[in-house]
Amino acid sequence: MSIRERARGPLRTAGLFGWTAAMLAAVESHKAIDRKLQARKGGPDSDAVELRQDQIFDRYMRTWTRVMLDVLRVDLTILGELPPPARGPRLVVSNHRSAVDIPILITHFGGSVLSRGDIESWPILGLAAQKAQTIFVDRESTRSGAQAIRAIRAQLAAGRTVSIFPEGTTFAGDELRPFNAGAFAACRKLEVEYVPIGLAYPPGCEYIQDNFLSHAQAIASRPLTPVVLAVGRARRIEAKAKVVADELHAEIETLIARARAELDARR
Repeated sequence: MSIRERARGPLRTAGLFGWTAAMLAAVESHKAIDRKLQARKGGPDSDAVELRQDQIFDRYMRTWTRVMLDVLRVDLTILGELPPPARGPRLVVSNHRSAVDIPILITHFGGSVLSRGDIESWPILGLAAQKAQTIFVDRESTRSGAQAIRAIRAQLAAGRTVSIFPEGTTFAGDELRPFNAGAFAACRKLEVEYVPIGLAYPPGCEYIQDNFLSHAQAIASRPLTPVVLAVGRARRIEAKAKVVADELHAEIETLIARARAELDARR
């Protein structure tokens, strides 16, 4: 391996952290300026101000994650048609294989993500996740799980988009593990739109036992990481949580198979 190849991962990872810090500073400055301008104009009510602040942050977040994917040299192919911007509560439901899943979903759907609790303590990226209203959950804690379900419901009730990985953690390979139904219970009577997603990666991209830094460097060290995202039909499902979970699980299994076939065809 050449010096250039050995340096590729650390340099890209450093660039990722630097870019994140710059984006955090930029978005906070933009929000502060916007608040001052609105105050000088007499200002809209507090709900309108909060909505504007959310919209500003969402635009920055999508830019942040899009550039993050570029820095990591992720080459994403999308199968199917992405739904139009949400007009109400939306739950994006995906399999979970890599930390890269999160920036992929934020880039294309915005909103917040249900994520493992230790991300909150990561340097720089943890702060960005907090600012993005990430819903943190400790999978080993029943209390944390209940709090996460309440947080999902609160964000959906406010008309926001939330992305979840109902397998509960990352796994290697394409087998889709059983879904936890808790997040679907949070959608009860909210007229939520569900968007099923299937992701496929090349071997070696799984986030299993690594810490985040080593996982990020492993992805960043690759010359290119092709990823396929297969998107299903966005729709509302009026049913009990277990029925919704089972219906989406069956569809996402099919989407993963489509994504894998496309990825294999490109090799």
